[in-house]
Amino acid sequence: MISPDRDKSVTRPCVSIITVCFNAEEFLEETIRSVAAQDYEGIEFIIVDGVSTDATLDIIRRNEAAIARWISEPDEGIADAFNKGFALSTGDYIMCLNADDRLHGPEAIRELVGYAVANGLPEAVYGDCHVLDRDSGAFRYLASIDYEPAAFLKGRIIPHPSLLLHRSYFETYGTFDTSYRIAMDYELFLRGMLQVRVYHATCLVTDVRDGGVSTKHRALTVDEIIRALVKNGHVRPGFGEKRLRLMYAVRGLVRRVLDALHGR
Repeated sequence: MISPDRDKSVTRPCVSIITVCFNAEEFLEETIRSVAAQDYEGIEFIIVDGVSTDATLDIIRRNEAAIARWISEPDEGIADAFNKGFALSTGDYIMCLNADDRLHGPEAIRELVGYAVANGLPEAVYGDCHVLDRDSGAFRYLASIDYEPAAFLKGRIIPHPSLLLHRSYFETYGTFDTSYRIAMDYELFLRGMLQVRVYHATCLVTDVRDGGVSTKHRALTVDEIIRALVKNGHVRPGFGEKRLRLMYAVRGLVRRVLDALHGR
C-alpha cells in the first residue's frame, strides 16, 4: 500500500488513464489523440479491449506510440475490463476515460492535477464536462456537478470521465464489482466517498457524448443504483427502495416532457 507520507510529498503525481472498449472504431482514435495531445508528462495510457471485431484493433496498433500498455482479450463486462486496466496501472491517480469521450484540451490533465496538488492530493478530484450530441458532435450543455453527500446518496453521480481517483482509494475500498453492468462506478464510490476528501475543481476536463449505456438502459441503471445503495447500507429494503423508485419515475417523466418540448 502507498504510504500516506509518500502521497503527501508527491508534487507531480502520475496519472493512469484507462480506456476500455469493444467495437469502438467510431470514436476511439479521437479519444487516443486527446490523451496523446496532453501537455502533462506524467501520464500512463492503458487500453483494455474486449476482442473487437471491427477496426478497433487496427486503430490501437497504429497509435501504439501513445499507449503505455494494451490488451485484447475476452472479459465479463465493463467493470471487469476496468479492473484489468487497474491491475496493469502504476499511477498515483486513476482516470477511467470512455472510448467515446475525449479530454477537452491539451491542458486538461495538467490543470486537474494542479488542483489536486494545491489541495493536498485528495482521494478524489474531478472537474467539469461538456456534453456533446452523439451524432453531430455539437455542444449541448455544461455538466458541472457539485458534490453534495445528500444528493449523492440519492443517485447524483460524480462524472467518472472527469475524475481522478487516488490509488489508495482502490487499495482501501476495493475495485469495481463485476455484478454491475452500468452503475459500477456509483457502487464503488458509495463504499468510500463519504469517508474521504472529494474536491470539485473548477476546470473543464472532458467532452462526453450523450446517449451512452446508462441513457439507453435507464431502467437497469435505476435498478443498479438502488441495489448499490441497499448493498452499502444507505437504503433499507422495502419502503426505502419504493420511495427511490417513485423519485426516479417522476424524474423520468419530467425528462421525457422536457425532451418532447425541445424536440428530442
